[in-house]
Amino acid sequence: MKTVLLGSTGKLGSAWRRLGQDRDDLNLTDGPGREQVDLAVPGALEFLPQHLGGMGSELIIHAAAWTDVDGCEKDADTARRVNTDSVAAIADICKQNGTGLLFYSTDYVFDGTGPRGEEDDTRPLNVYGRTKTDAEKIIRSADIPYLIVRINVPLASPAHGKSFYSFLLEHLSAGTPVRVVTDQWNNPLDTGRIVRWSWEAWQNGVRGTLHLGGGTYATRYDIARMVADYVGADHSLIEPITTASLSQLAPRPARGGLLISRQTELFGTAPDLPTILQALPGGAAATGTTTNAATDTATGTTGARRNSQ
Repeated sequence: MKTVLLGSTGKLGSAWRRLGQDRDDLNLTDGPGREQVDLAVPGALEFLPQHLGGMGSELIIHAAAWTDVDGCEKDADTARRVNTDSVAAIADICKQNGTGLLFYSTDYVFDGTGPRGEEDDTRPLNVYGRTKTDAEKIIRSADIPYLIVRINVPLASPAHGKSFYSFLLEHLSAGTPVRVVTDQWNNPLDTGRIVRWSWEAWQNGVRGTLHLGGGTYATRYDIARMVADYVGADHSLIEPITTASLSQLAPRPARGGLLISRQTELFGTAPDLPTILQALPGGAAATGTTTNAATDTATGTTGARRNSQ
């Protein structure tokens, strides 16, 4: 299937490009990058049709987004252009060309009283969550074949983009203390499984909304301690803190994460976090480190950092 990928340089995009090298049924082409169409620039969307409309694709994978939660809160207009208006333009292109759309969304569409399922009402707490919620609504009303895949805390190798895991690995491996929140809950999954299951779901005719997540539902602090065990770092490097102590501009969902019953029906029991981590580099057995696991591009800090989805 000829497929166009938007967001090929991000952590999801990198995982898609790796999958494309391994799958004979996935003919993957990179869509226009920021140098051709910078979605953050006013007026740039008018150039999308000339870049996408003639590519002859059967499916567009939209893995591009502005995921800096505080940045979105500070600049809601840019957030809307990148995360919502671009989706409207792409959905229109899909409709005109008979193309399907696979779109990545987030547990930030919910209000932090989760975990939540695919059919639960959305109640976003911040600008980022609202832009993704509105994008979902646009897709559902566009009269196109679509699959909205919601994810939370996607874990990726440092070589493939910033993630909670890469942040922890970088600092813990160097023996740098980090602070991690104890009052935000998630069930993370690695980007390799996210894109593989997304593709298999699409190929098997799954449409609508699909939640993908791991089998371990825990606080960011407890997740960090599990990462520490994996990379061979001492738990004393991890300082427990509250979300309020970070004084972040945008409110964060407390009990985030996703219910994954539909995923379980499709792919079986979700792997727990220690199993998921085996798909990522940095384990103590591989690196030869001997000490004992981990903050947030979004929920902890050793200094100011921007978070990525």
